[in-house]
Amino acid sequence: MKTKTASKRKKRIWRIILILLTALAFSYLYTRGVSPVWTAVAIVFCRGFFRFLYAIACLLVTLAIIAAILSFLIF
Repeated sequence: MKTKTASKRKKRIWRIILILLTALAFSYLYTRGVSPVWTAVAIVFCRGFFRFLYAIACLLVTLAIIAAILSFLIF
């Protein structure tokens, strides 16, 4: 029984963290003049585009890490 309650507690904590991060992201966009409603609509209807942006961001971060490691090894 302890594992079920612990896993439920973990799920609740992660859900709360996700909600807080989402609220922060929408708040940031709102201060920049982007409506949260239009942001949500864009995320829902352009899901493939955001996956593409995520893949590009992951690729750039990977390249930056590899460049940092190589520069550390060379110099």
